[in-house]
Amino acid sequence: MEGTQVPLAGEAQVTTKVEAAQRADNKRDWKVALQLNCEPVDKNAGSYVVSMELIGFFEVDNELSEDRIGDVVAANAPAILYSAARELILLITGRGPFPPLALPSATFIDETPSSKKRLAEAQKAMEAKVNQPAAK
Repeated sequence: MEGTQVPLAGEAQVTTKVEAAQRADNKRDWKVALQLNCEPVDKNAGSYVVSMELIGFFEVDNELSEDRIGDVVAANAPAILYSAARELILLITGRGPFPPLALPSATFIDETPSSKKRLAEAQKAMEAKVNQPAAK
């Protein structure tokens, strides 16, 4: 999955990257890794530089239909890991010499397979509309 950038009130830039792997022998078991980097926009400002990777193992409930597994994992697993990262970063930076770093909440819903498919279809339709010859 591609990275997402989240600006922090002119202070820092957060970039995330998600990697997900499904077990070959059980399509309901997933390993999801969230890479998170946070750097100050102004390199001279007293702030924190954070680089971390969180890994989680997730099992999808048997009652969820197989066609929805990809979307549920892509949206929820990184959100859970990001939430844990937010708490950890706030806890650690709260003990440092600068004000604590509180990351904004984030959503990963736009990174789901169905969201990406809808976006690609909308872009394709827009391109077709733009490339249509003008009516006379």
